[in-house]
This record gives sequence, C-alpha cells and structure tokens, in this order.
Amino acid sequence: MNIVLIGLRASGKTTIGRLLAQRLERPFIDLDDRALARFEQKSIRDVWIERGENAWRRAEAAALQGILKNDGQIVALGGGTPMIVEVQRTLQASRDARSVRIVYLKCSIGELQRRLTANPGDRPSLTAAGLTNEIASVLAQREPTYLGLADAQYDTSNVSPEKAADDLKIAVENTEPAT
Repeated sequence: MNIVLIGLRASGKTTIGRLLAQRLERPFIDLDDRALARFEQKSIRDVWIERGENAWRRAEAAALQGILKNDGQIVALGGGTPMIVEVQRTLQASRDARSVRIVYLKCSIGELQRRLTANPGDRPSLTAAGLTNEIASVLAQREPTYLGLADAQYDTSNVSPEKAADDLKIAVENTEPAT
C-alpha cells in the first residue's frame, strides 16, 4: 500500500515524508520533483511563469498516475494537487482498491506562516496577497477536499518532524495488514 501525504505547503509533507520513508524502509517520492522533471525549467516558479498553472497541474496528474503504478511508497503531493479533479478520481479509485492510504497533514495558520517566512522556497504565490497572507483563504478553499480524501489526519503544528514520522510509522504499522 502507498501512503499519500496531502496538505498545504509548509505542512511538512516532504520533510515528514522522507523521515517516514526511512523509518518504514520504503521509497520516498516527492510529486513536485516528478512533475518538475517533465519540464525544461529549473523551478516550479519558472514553470508557472513560462508555462502556466494549467501545464503544471497536468504534469502533476500525469506524474501521479505513473507513481501509483508502484506499491509500498511514501508519496508527498503538492498542496494544490488534490484540487485537480482527475487526481481526486485517481486517489478515490486507489482508496477503493485499498492501494493507498491518504493522510492529511494539518497545520495551524500561524505555524504555516512562520514556516513560509523562514523558508519560502520556489513556490509561487497563489493569490495577489502573497505567500504568508494567502494561507487562510487557500486553507478555506482546500480543506474540504483534503478532509474528503483523507483516511486520517495528523496535526504537525506543534511537533517535530521526527515525532510526526514516529507517530505516523506506528499508525501505518497498525493499519496495514500483516504480510
């Protein structure tokens, strides 16, 4: 079974996902890396500027289709990936087939703003408000979808990535059938 991590940017999907993969001795896949590899641009921001959001979203959906053909991975999705209708269908079909478990990494708005201020990365702003000011509106838009897709939720606001990975490892081990 694949473990798919969803949530807003800076919620810890990549950091916690890497640690969880190490603890479970599984491969870690960052969907952003796979989608970016489909372009000649060197950053997500450049893809958005030169090719547009729609091109990026199509690349995410196509990359996820390929990734989910394999099993036993920890997969971190981009924050907006679950908003793509095709991705929602793919994830739901995979859940129905019991080939994925989806974990929503929640995080408080204040903590997300703190993390993005400290490390804005190469992600473009999604609104005219700027990275840290747009968090509340983006969360309000996306959270119903995240909650609808998630099998489980984990709040990353006040825990270290190591503690989160330890907790999620236990949860995964307790929910997957023994082989």
